[in-house]
Amino acid sequence: MSLTQEQLYAALPPWLQSVAISVYGIRWRNERLGGRFDAYVREFSDRDRWSPGQFGAYLDARLAERLLTAFDSVPYYRESWTARGFSRSALRRLGRANLPDLPVTPKEDFRANPAAFLVTGNPGQQVRTYQSSGSTGTPVATACTADDHRRFIAAREARSFRWAGVSVQSPRSMIGGRMVVTDPESGPPYHRYNLAEQQVYFSAFHISPANAVHYVSAFNRFQPEVLTGYAQSHFLLGRMMLAQGLQFDYSPRALILSSERLTSAMRTVVHEAYRSRAWEEYGAVENVVLATECEYGRLHAHHDFGILEIVDEHGFPVPPGVEGRILCTGMLNETQMLFRYEIGDIGVWDTESCPCGRVHLPVLAGIVGRIEDVVVGPDGRQLVRFHGIFIDVPHVLAGQIVQETKDSILVRVIATESFGDAQRSVLTQRVQARLGKVDVRVEAASTLERTPRGKIRAVISRLREQGHAPFETAR
Repeated sequence: MSLTQEQLYAALPPWLQSVAISVYGIRWRNERLGGRFDAYVREFSDRDRWSPGQFGAYLDARLAERLLTAFDSVPYYRESWTARGFSRSALRRLGRANLPDLPVTPKEDFRANPAAFLVTGNPGQQVRTYQSSGSTGTPVATACTADDHRRFIAAREARSFRWAGVSVQSPRSMIGGRMVVTDPESGPPYHRYNLAEQQVYFSAFHISPANAVHYVSAFNRFQPEVLTGYAQSHFLLGRMMLAQGLQFDYSPRALILSSERLTSAMRTVVHEAYRSRAWEEYGAVENVVLATECEYGRLHAHHDFGILEIVDEHGFPVPPGVEGRILCTGMLNETQMLFRYEIGDIGVWDTESCPCGRVHLPVLAGIVGRIEDVVVGPDGRQLVRFHGIFIDVPHVLAGQIVQETKDSILVRVIATESFGDAQRSVLTQRVQARLGKVDVRVEAASTLERTPRGKIRAVISRLREQGHAPFETAR
């Protein structure tokens, strides 16, 4: 939604907000599930059963086709590869084994000029732009058409939802980053209903021990078959349910969870609270990578969605069992192309094959992504993601949320000289919209606290460091 639409939405009563979401859902349902969606699902399902040789030949042919398109029609790669001596004929002969010959695409290059990665002279469908959560500063803006979007969702339908025995078209719930309940001091309900997609969308920003009973009541009312969204939010709610003896009146068929890595402790709580199995997804807003969990609990990378490399500091592959930087080459987006894109995560290939038999879909033993602590509000609410904090805030280069006490939040930003009171006010309002009545201090900084691997910590809790906060999560 645009800023104006969000302001209009916030002014509506809850029942009209559900109507607005349902109207919005009609358009999105057609965008994601219309056109050739069913055909794309069949294609992914068919490739699920291919031999390694058949799958490899398909990937090499598809990669060569995309490399030539990028050389001819994507300004960034035409300039970058030409400067490094690559010709069109050389790219035509380049396969997956030769990908390390190409330079790495830094995320900073993409953030700075996403338009340079668009395919030029590509008339037809309307191009839509999406932004990442913007939780550590300037968000990433990605573009695609409706048909691109259908391919992305078709892959998840075939390789995530159907592997879990459900469908993206099943009645479902979502706990995600959208502020469907816009008042931080709102009473129940803490959900809105999208009738067009049979989806109940829960607020990720009102989960607290006092509110848990209202969340459970809504789950029991709508009984979604598939629970989706933030892994950590489901874990926090599940732990509150167990502590209070709250139960569902039914058993969901599956939970398909993302944004944070599911630890064994989280899986145990989720299984006990929701009486269903959690299935993990790993992806990104850039839609250049997808890994999903099979029936044996192993996380398979889908190279027909995006070729995933794990490399050393020089950009060359590391062996299984060794951690390295994750690089992604998108294979589906015909509108905006990324090759050997450094997504910012660390991964490691498994040293053992999976008994499911999908040997052409390699297994990830682990992924380390964003590091975030749980923040606890004055009223007891708990949240881990500050989705949208820095989106459309000018002059912010990077940012970090630090909880100093239960009543005070520090927002640290690396900003340009033009950063001022207007931006401070926006950041203050956004934190309070998610966390309630807290004091917010916005502070310019020259550096931000990082992990030992050099990643910015998006959310830091000093309460946790003092032994008063509940949990830390790493994807």
